[in-house]
Order: sequence, then C-alpha cells, then structure tokens
Amino acid sequence: MVNNSSQKISSSIAKKFLSGVNNSSHKISASIAKKILIGFEQHYQNIKSASIEAKRCFEEREWEKIENDSKLRLNFYDKQVNDFCKKLSSELKKQTLYGAKAEFNESTYMGKFNSEFWKKTKLMYVELITEHRQPELAETFYNSVFCRLFSRSFYNNQYIFTKPCVSLNYIDMDEPVTDSYFIENDQLKNSFTSILTSYFNKSSFGALEQDIQRLEEQLFTQLPRLETDMFEIQVIGTPFIRGKAAYITGKIVSQLHADQPLLIALLHDKEKGIYVDSLLTDIGSISVVFSFSRSYFFITTDYPSAIVEFLKDILPGKTRAVLYSAIGLHKQGKTLLYRHFLKYSKVTSEKLIIAPGIKGMVMSVFTFPMYPYVFKIINDQFAPPKMGTKEMVKDRYYFVKNHVRVGRLADTWEFSKVAFPMKDIDDALLTELKKKASSNIEIEGDLLIIKHMYIENKMTPLNIYLETANKEQQNHIINDYGKAIDELINSNIFPGDMLTKNFGVTRQNRVVFYDYDEITLMSKPVFRKIPKSRTYEEEMASEPWYYVGQNDVFPEEFKYFMLPNKFMKETFNKHYKKLLDAKYWVSIQAKIQKNGVMDYYPYGTEKRMCEIYGENND
Repeated sequence: MVNNSSQKISSSIAKKFLSGVNNSSHKISASIAKKILIGFEQHYQNIKSASIEAKRCFEEREWEKIENDSKLRLNFYDKQVNDFCKKLSSELKKQTLYGAKAEFNESTYMGKFNSEFWKKTKLMYVELITEHRQPELAETFYNSVFCRLFSRSFYNNQYIFTKPCVSLNYIDMDEPVTDSYFIENDQLKNSFTSILTSYFNKSSFGALEQDIQRLEEQLFTQLPRLETDMFEIQVIGTPFIRGKAAYITGKIVSQLHADQPLLIALLHDKEKGIYVDSLLTDIGSISVVFSFSRSYFFITTDYPSAIVEFLKDILPGKTRAVLYSAIGLHKQGKTLLYRHFLKYSKVTSEKLIIAPGIKGMVMSVFTFPMYPYVFKIINDQFAPPKMGTKEMVKDRYYFVKNHVRVGRLADTWEFSKVAFPMKDIDDALLTELKKKASSNIEIEGDLLIIKHMYIENKMTPLNIYLETANKEQQNHIINDYGKAIDELINSNIFPGDMLTKNFGVTRQNRVVFYDYDEITLMSKPVFRKIPKSRTYEEEMASEPWYYVGQNDVFPEEFKYFMLPNKFMKETFNKHYKKLLDAKYWVSIQAKIQKNGVMDYYPYGTEKRMCEIYGENND
C-alpha cells in the first residue's frame, strides 16, 4: 500500500487557515461542509444501488428494467443536486453567522465579510474528503451545489474546485479493484473457471465447461505466444453491465511482452443460461466496446478513480473524461472535460475557429484546430428548409442521450454559462456567433459567455473524409456508412437528414451520426415509393405531381444526394441498395413493432463464439 503522507498536505493547510477563525463561524462552516459531503454520499450510494440492481437484472434477464434504469440514471445527478440544494438553502436561512441572523441570498452570503466564510467552508470540505474513497466525485458534487446557489462571478478556485485539491494517487483502498490469477503448468482452465464464477453463480452458466474450453482455445489462437509463457490475468472485480450483456474487463501481464487487454463478453439466454459470447484481446476491438458512441455501463465500486486508471492503462487512446462517462459517472466526465479545456486555453496559441466542413443550418460549430473536441450551439434562426425551435433541438439531443446507442450516435456533454477568453476567439467566429446566435452569447469584459452549448468528440466529417480518401478507404467507409444507417434504423432511430456532412469518421474508421435536429423514432416517418408518372409532363415537372404528407419519406430519392459520384454510388449499392427501397424501411418498422429493437454486439458478428464455432446465431 502506498504511503499516504503526501495526502495530508491539503488538510494541514486547511487546519492552519482555520485555526485563527471565529469559533462560531468555524462550526457553521464545518456543519455545512459535512452536510454537503453527506449529500454526496447519499447520491453515490444511489449510484451503487442502481449498479447492484443492474447485475441482478442481468441474472434475472429483466432487460426492460435495465433499459429503464439506464434512462433514469441520466437524471440522477441533477435531480439529487437540486433536491439537496433546496434542503441546504432552507438550512442556511436558519444559520447564525457571527451572531447575526442571515437570510440566504447571494448578496448576504457573498458580501465582503461572508465571502471569507465560504472560503473556509471549502477548506473544511477539503479536510473532510482528504481520505475519502471518491474525493474527485465529492469535489464535483461540491461544485454543483455551490454553482446552483451562487452566480458565475464566484466560480474560481477560492470557492469551488476548478482544480482538484485531493490527489487520487494516495487513496488508501481497503481492497484492490482487481483480482489476479497467475497462470502456469496448465492452470488456465481452472483460472478461467474461477474468473467466471467469481462474478456469477456456477449454476447460472448453461455450459460452463464448454465456455472454458472455448476461452482457452481462443486465447491461444489470438495470442499464440502465451502457450509457452507464464503470465498473469488481472480482471476488474465488478462486471460491466450494459443492455443485455455483461463484460469482464482485464489485462494479461507477462515479463516478456507488453501488457495485453482482455475482454470477455457474457450473454444470458433463457435456454442456454449465462454463456461466453466473445473473447477480445486487441485494443481496437475493446476500444469500440468502450466507444463514446455507446450507452454507459453499470459498475459497482467504491474506487472509481482506480477503475478509470486501469481502463486508461489498457485503452491509452481514451481520455479520462470519456472513461468516467463510460462507467456511468457522466458529470465527472464533464468536470474533467472542462478542466482540460481551461488548461488547453491557457497553453495554446491557437484561436477558436469555425469548424471545418459545411456550415450547419441549425447549429454553429467551432473548435481549436488541434483540440480533440468541438463546441456546438443552437442558432437563433434556422436556415430554410430547416424548421423548428431551440427547445425542439434540445429535446432531440436529450432523446439521443436517453436512447440505447448502438455505436452509431455520438455522445454529447451539455453545458451552461461557459466562459471563453475573448483572446481565444477568432474574429470570423465572433462575427458568426453574433450573427447567428446573438441571444445565446454575452460579452463580460474579456470573456465571451455562452449560455448553452454541447461538446462532442471531434470527428472528420464524412464528406471531407471521402474527398481525400483513396479507393480502398472509400470502399470501406461507404460500406460502413450504409451499415451505420442500417444499424440506426434497426435500433429504432430514423436519422432524418442523412447527408454525408452529418456523419463523422472516428479514429477506428467507424461512421457515426452526430446531427440530431431531425432525428426521431422509426414509427414517425411514412415510407413511400414514388408513384409512376401518368404523363410526360408529370415526369418532367420540377415539383412533385403527387401528394406529399408532412412525414412522408421516399427512400429511392436518397441516391440523388447521399454520395457524390458513380463509383461511390455503385459501392453503396453492392451491399445497401435495400436502403433505397421503401419496402425495406416499412419491414423494419413492422419488425420493431412486433419484436422490439434487435440486439447489437459491439465486437462484430465475426468475433462471436456462435460464428467461430459454426453454431446458429441467436
């Protein structure tokens, strides 16, 4: 165990500062700090309870409840912070500061005198969380509470945690977050048995011996060097539950080779019981499972920072913001993302510019040229033929957040009242924002305040990618474009505007949709075939001679705008010509209505055991 003496530094500073303060004020600061920490702990206990329940639901095959709980969890944080702030505001009104009753309002509690009180309260809180199991999450909770109560002018490190105060390197864990299995002398079968049954009861597996045999075969097929090596398997002690799957996440450690990531995918069938569906050992495939375009996992842990560091070790291309979000701690992901932006803004000489690509009709998008994220804000007015309101666009982003994302919808972080230094703003961007989104921005001194915005991972717009790609790259990405649309509609998502500019290409060369202003469920559109013209004049008319309803969609028209040249159109038609046929879209609607959304596997059909061993795909 690492000595945690360094962890005491911030605590000793707090004690030194607080030793000379008024005793009455000290008690009230301590009381409020403790109440905020208790509020956080109640919140985190709810998160843990939901994860424990998700594991039970996987064991009992209660898929609908897992999906509903996933949606409810997205609102956990804001709801609990709001509820807590109401209680705290009521409590603050009753408190006596330095012998005088004080009504809770910003002018009273943040005057010249009482601003010191809140600095002391933060220091008291630092002392309380110095040896906490989730100090980083506790800091974020404190920020949320404070920012609900006071205006942005107090958002600095004197009052909130714009920088972390408690190091995560010295958390004194009661037990490790990983289990270790040393493999030598044909012990792999026993180790795999121990691993699987440490998560779920042995009796829950339908064919455990077969699963173990296949795991061993696949491990040596994928990593043949291990047949002659002694090695260790380290696995995180909690399953990662998402949708209808559970994942065992770990790595293989040996003295002769670099560490190798390991992921075991488990499914639960009514007849088969729990069974192994796939074994992944390459970073690329495992990275896709943890993609920002997929829904969040449920995990049960007291030490999320240790889980994130382990994941960061096996998936070095993932940011901690993405990984915290992936394990269901989306607010912490936002905190890290914003801190990263503040740091980047201070060290870069770049200017924020209008993002490359075709400008959107609904949203303005900007970024630093080398920054891995883009900022998106809703315009005041939408360019024709786009219609709608800001609230409709917000609702659609919220809809995507709540929908089961199958790897084809980009995740977003929603922010309010974000301050950008004016020195970072390119003149052309500022002109654009004033013209298109003036109601969403304010200038306060040397800061540009954006009242509402979204942040997304930066991707190469598909239309730009196709312009510079060679034929082989075009062939791959066009097929993945078709596959992306097919997977979206089968997951009950109609993208609406399917122009290539609304799709992006990720680092794994996957196509992901990111423009949500026209997105809807598959039940809303009416898919129709264009009627045959009765006369030459009808055929040549510039306007449709037939009736077109508000929700009517004619898939055969997609060929005119989806891809720019003959080669690309032919490439698309080889595998996805069905997407140009209204009958196919209608058949998907009927299938969803009858059977619900089909299951998708983030590791590809070819990596499933049923495919590898020639069994019927379930």
